[in-house]
Amino acid sequence: MAKGVKIGLTVVACAILGLCAAAWYTVHNPDRYVPEAITYLQKKTGLQIEIQHVSVRLLPLSVRLYGVAVKNPKPFPQGYFLQAPEVDAAIPWMPLLHGHLIIRSVVVEKPVIHLISDPDGLWNFQNPSSTNKEPPQISMGSISSLQIKNGTLYGSGLIDPSDAPGPLVFTAEDFSGGLQQLDGAASKHPSPRTSVVGSLTVGTVIFGRIHLREVHSQVQVEPAQFTFKNFEAKTYRGHAAGDFSFDFSGSRTRFDTDLRVSGVGINYLLAEFETGQPKITGMMEADMKLNGIIEHSANPLSGIHGTGHFIIRKGELTGLNGNKSMAQMARFRDPGTSSLPVSAFSSFSGDLDLDRQRIDSRQINVDFYGIDVDGSGSVDELNSRLDYKGKATIETKQGFFISAFARLFKGAESQHGRLVFPMRVTGTLNDPKCSVVD
Repeated sequence: MAKGVKIGLTVVACAILGLCAAAWYTVHNPDRYVPEAITYLQKKTGLQIEIQHVSVRLLPLSVRLYGVAVKNPKPFPQGYFLQAPEVDAAIPWMPLLHGHLIIRSVVVEKPVIHLISDPDGLWNFQNPSSTNKEPPQISMGSISSLQIKNGTLYGSGLIDPSDAPGPLVFTAEDFSGGLQQLDGAASKHPSPRTSVVGSLTVGTVIFGRIHLREVHSQVQVEPAQFTFKNFEAKTYRGHAAGDFSFDFSGSRTRFDTDLRVSGVGINYLLAEFETGQPKITGMMEADMKLNGIIEHSANPLSGIHGTGHFIIRKGELTGLNGNKSMAQMARFRDPGTSSLPVSAFSSFSGDLDLDRQRIDSRQINVDFYGIDVDGSGSVDELNSRLDYKGKATIETKQGFFISAFARLFKGAESQHGRLVFPMRVTGTLNDPKCSVVD
C-alpha cells in the first residue's frame, strides 16, 4: 500500500512538474503561438490580422497582445480598420481546465478605429466573403466586458460609384469607457440578439461640421444600431444634451438625433458653415429633431431632415446694419436704445423645417427693441438665397402723427393706433436686402 501511494505521489509530482514546465515554457515563449493565433483569428473573421508580440501572466491568467492591427478588406482602400498598441485579456482558469476558453474582460489601450462603409452596404469590419444583403452585426463575441482607454474613432464612406474615399462624417477623439455585454441566451426567454450597454466620455466629437466637447454619455449597442443615450456636452460656449443613434440595418447608414441646446453662441456655430464675419450674433436656445441617410457622395449629409424651434437673445443681424430701410425704422425704437446698431434685436425666435439644405419657417418673430417683425420664409443653403416676407409693427402708439409716419413706408397702415407696414428680406446671407415694399 505504501509502495502504491509512493508511486501515485510520484505520478502526481511528475504531472505537476510537467504542467509547471509547460506553463513556464508558455509564459517565457508565448510568441511561438502567435502564427497559430493569427491563422485561427483570420479563419474565424475572414480579415487580415497582425500581432507583433505576446506576453502571458499566470496568476491571475492574462494575455497581453502588442501591436494589434486589423487590415481593411477589399474593396476598401489600403489601411487598417483597427490599430491598438496594447490589448489585455483576462481569462478565468476553471473553464480553461475543462477545455473552454472564456474571456472575462478585455482592455484596449489607445485604439485607432476607422469605420468605412461602401455603397453596397458592406463595412470594413465585416468578412468580405459574407453576403452583402446581411446587415452588419455589432457584437463583442464571447467577451463579457470591454474597456477602452484614450481611443480615436473615425467614420466615413466610399463614394458611389467610384469607391473613392469620401470625407469624414464622424470623429470621436480621446474617448474612454466601459461596455458590458448582455446575452439574451442567458435569460429565461432566450433571444439571438445580444445588446451591449455602458458609458463613454469623449474629449471631442465632430459630426459633419458640428463640434461637441467633454461629452458624457450612456451607450447602448444593438446588433445593427449604436446609440448615445442621455448624452451631455459643451458646444460653442453653451451646453447640449439629448440622444443620438446610428442605424446600420440598411445598405446606407441612417442617423437620428433628439437635441436640446442652450447658451450657444450662434455666431460661433455659424462660423462652421460660413466664411467672413458672422451674419447673426446672440445666445441661442433650441430643440431639434434631425435625421437622414448618410449618402455615399462628396457631401454625405446633404439629405439631412429636421424640425425644431429656436430663440436667439440679444444679438444682431449684422448684414442689415447698412440698410436704408432699417435706418428709417430705427427712429421708432424704444427710448434708450439709440446707441445700439440698427440691426440689434432683443429676441429672434421661430420654427424651422430643414429638408435637403433648405430651411423653411412658418413663423418668425424678431423684436427690434420696440419694432416687432412677424413673418415666414426660407433660406436655401446651396446658394444662400433668402426669401422672407412679413409685417413690422411699431409697438408704441403714434397717435395724431401716425399718418405722417405712414408716408415713410409704402403700404403702411394704422392698426389700433400702431403703425404696421409690410417687409421683405431677400438677397443672400452675405448681402441681405431689407425693404418695406409689398
